[in-house]
Amino acid sequence: MQVENTNIILDYCNKADVFGIDEAQFFDDSIINVCKNLANKGKRVVIAGLEKDYLANSFGPMPKLLVDAEYITKVNAICMKCGNPANFSHRISSEKKQVVLGETNKYEARCRRCFNEKD
Repeated sequence: MQVENTNIILDYCNKADVFGIDEAQFFDDSIINVCKNLANKGKRVVIAGLEKDYLANSFGPMPKLLVDAEYITKVNAICMKCGNPANFSHRISSEKKQVVLGETNKYEARCRRCFNEKD
């Protein structure tokens, strides 16, 4: 279910034991208190999101969500240049805004070495 306001999630507190939140980097900081509230009520909260943007800066509420997490699993992609594990999103389009929606036409996964190389 897509939500317009993070507090709507709390309306489902008595209807579920597990809450999954995807693309958490796009939420504002109110998602932090929602997740804490759910966890404090004994709910399992599973969050997925990018921890850094295309400039490798922290992205949205992710750093604060990571600090409060009991478990963290990082999943890497495969570097499109060298094939090594990759955890950077290299923007291949020319847009400069932090959020630009797109997939393979806008971004490619890069390892640290390839991300830091100048194209």
